[in-house]
Amino acid sequence: MKDDVCSKLSKGHPSLLPGVFTLFCPHGICYGFQVMKCHESPDVPFTLLRTRFRKAPKLVIYDNACSLQAYCLNRDANFFLETQFRVDGLHFKNHKACGPSFELKSYPQFTDLNSQVVEQSNSRLQRVKGSLSYMTQLNFMKHCKYYLWGQNDEILSKI
Repeated sequence: MKDDVCSKLSKGHPSLLPGVFTLFCPHGICYGFQVMKCHESPDVPFTLLRTRFRKAPKLVIYDNACSLQAYCLNRDANFFLETQFRVDGLHFKNHKACGPSFELKSYPQFTDLNSQVVEQSNSRLQRVKGSLSYMTQLNFMKHCKYYLWGQNDEILSKI
């Protein structure tokens, strides 16, 4: 691996799918998810962003935002022209090759933003991981949709 390129290391189960990639707003509402067929690559969030939004979000916080930005701009620069890509504080410490401009906490306007929404929501998904892991594809998708809908409903009921 080159020292001048950030990359995301993947570990996984030998026979189960790598997981579910989720997309959230800053309030914790799930905008969508995708079942990953292979280990995470920038194509997964790119595809979710490109298929779920008519206009690109102004800010994307992702643990591999440096690679995602290059991927997005190389594939659809006009769509992502005004999007800022940032790495949350939890993951930035692993970024040795990308510049400090990707570090979310370097920007004071984002200090009140909960950049851990995805991590927090994914930890809730861990509660049903054991059940989901051995379901048929149809049941897996139904349960994921229902579980994430329930999470969204719980958050919306508090607003």
